[in-house]
Amino acid sequence: MSAFNPRTSTRKIILLALMVWVAFAAQTIFVSAQSLNKTLVVSSDSPEIEVINQTGSIKVSASTAGAGRVVINSRQPDSTGRVNVTQGSDGRIKVEVTGRSPIDFEITAPAAANLDLLIYKGAISISNATGTIKARVTTDGNIMLAGLRSNRINAHSSNGSISYSGDLISGGEYSLRTFSGRIDATFPSAADFKLTASSFSGVIDLGGFPMKFERQTNQLVEASCGTGRAKVSLWTQEGSIYLHRKP
Repeated sequence: MSAFNPRTSTRKIILLALMVWVAFAAQTIFVSAQSLNKTLVVSSDSPEIEVINQTGSIKVSASTAGAGRVVINSRQPDSTGRVNVTQGSDGRIKVEVTGRSPIDFEITAPAAANLDLLIYKGAISISNATGTIKARVTTDGNIMLAGLRSNRINAHSSNGSISYSGDLISGGEYSLRTFSGRIDATFPSAADFKLTASSFSGVIDLGGFPMKFERQTNQLVEASCGTGRAKVSLWTQEGSIYLHRKP
């Protein structure tokens, strides 16, 4: 018969207690996490979608299948926030968050959907869209717009960077504004646009685009590339502006 070892027994008890606590914690996290999965049928190729979030993120991407549907997925760590999804008789979809819980949205929609996205603190990302876009971060957060082919874009962040990559449509208007943050705009090498770029304390890098200048100072550039078919307005108070030519 082996002798009783108090030190070994104590270690076993501590290890068992730790395993029970980890299992309980994992179960608690799993149970407390909240999720939503909702699919809405839309009759229009360009539905109106409005999202109002408190904190977290909003990610919208063009659907590759089921063009007549909008799929909304959300994830939050607890039940202190509530997601309300409504669809009006005109087909307009509104997603609104109440409460303080950070909520992350992943939404797929027809490429031509018209988007109106607002978050008080967090990130917004939109990819492969062709509809009109309004994206706003009222306090802290970045905005990323990638692979777009839209003729109306208005993106604003109070404190965060904004990046844009996409085409410039003739007659289109593109406004990227941030009080404190960097702006990166990537256009096709043959883009035709009229530019107004303003930075109070940063640099303005035109990325090698052939420009005809109307006005050029350290803080302001007014110029045209080509005949100025699209209007581009870039503004930052405490950041820099960089143009990039897409290969």
